[in-house]
Amino acid sequence: MRRLLPLLLVAAWAPALSAQIVANWDTKPYVTDSALVFHDDLDFYLNSYSKQEIKSMRRMVSIWRMNFDKVIRATIDDIRTHSEGAGVATRTKDFELPVAQTGARYRLSGDQGRIRVFMFGSITTPPARFQLPLWDALQRKYDSTQVRLFMIYGRELHPGDQKTYRDYPAPKSEHEKLAYAQELGHTVKIPVLVDGLNDAVLDSYGRAPNAAYVIDRDGHLVFRGTWADSRKVEYIVDTLLRWYAEGRPKKFKTE
Repeated sequence: MRRLLPLLLVAAWAPALSAQIVANWDTKPYVTDSALVFHDDLDFYLNSYSKQEIKSMRRMVSIWRMNFDKVIRATIDDIRTHSEGAGVATRTKDFELPVAQTGARYRLSGDQGRIRVFMFGSITTPPARFQLPLWDALQRKYDSTQVRLFMIYGRELHPGDQKTYRDYPAPKSEHEKLAYAQELGHTVKIPVLVDGLNDAVLDSYGRAPNAAYVIDRDGHLVFRGTWADSRKVEYIVDTLLRWYAEGRPKKFKTE
């Protein structure tokens, strides 16, 4: 039986993550006729992480392969393009996917009335692995009838790479991809939904790296970001909840 490597340890880095929201993102939302919208954060680079965190994640993959392997370089070029905004969804795209942990099916449009936040990731995506425990903690903070967080298991970012991921080559069947997602799903509390082998949902939202999206109660896409930063997610959800509590004012001051 393949042994799942432990989730990245985050306890030592928690103060750095919770200290403040990264300064290069404009935190001030704006009100439209129907929603409170937040500025995109589609940076390709790992600006949300400290040098220590980036170094730890790089040890999990082969930098040489990333620099010289044509397939990996093509993948990096692809996600760089999306992280700069090209091809990234500008509105909510409905989907229905199975939940790895339970086998139940989840449909986005069938879950109206609460804030929904999801990231794309996989077992071979170090930043997603880093964020999952933090997203678990966020879900515990919120009333699940008001806020739902989940992950969509998408494309393998570093399949078969280094010793860390050598047991996880790119899946060749839906069954194999589901097995990867179930293995990862057993390590977290939030639901892990499984995209198809063709990554149709990932493609519909855009292949930005470890992307996160926030959908408001009414189904509007109000935030798009790379690297699924839990601090930004927490700030956005807290701000949305306060906006709702104040009656959705047209003039809204952030704290």
